[in-house]
Amino acid sequence: MSEKAITHGFGVPNDPLPHQFLVKIPTGRTDLVEVWEDFGAAALGTSAQKLCRVAIPRDAWRQVSEGVKGHLNRRLKEKDLKSSRFATGENRIERILGRELCVLAWAIEDATSDEAAIAFTRWSSHRPEELWWLFQQIDKDGGEWDSPKTGWRAAIRHALIREGDEVAAATRRPRPQSTAEKTPDLFKDL
Repeated sequence: MSEKAITHGFGVPNDPLPHQFLVKIPTGRTDLVEVWEDFGAAALGTSAQKLCRVAIPRDAWRQVSEGVKGHLNRRLKEKDLKSSRFATGENRIERILGRELCVLAWAIEDATSDEAAIAFTRWSSHRPEELWWLFQQIDKDGGEWDSPKTGWRAAIRHALIREGDEVAAATRRPRPQSTAEKTPDLFKDL
């Protein structure tokens, strides 16, 4: 029987200076929640060791935090890693999971709590590979907190929060109740 890997927070490996994301939840009830990328040992000694990716309104964060926690813990369970939860202060997130979270965070950075709920529902329906690709596109356009909200960054907000295109569930026609018509036996004449 193999031992579980030792991790911290949401799947961050027990390595010195790992590449990870940090969700900084302040003690103030109205302060912004920040998502930082810490490049770890790869960027040690450079000016880009830590990069603030996005700052989210506290109301929007409150709306999505439980769902995000569940999403991240499901992903960790798939890899047989221990689950975690968000708390005030720095919350460590494994770099790949952090990229997925960052896509949602970019979408809700100027959102109301209702818009954040819509964005979370749509975000959680995407496959991880799709979220990684979106992260790369947005990062190329400017993925820092003070980057202009244009290009892919504006597009992800529109894609996850747009209104008025909800598809109504199609009503199914009932199957006709006919006793006279039987399904032929395919193997009877063989």
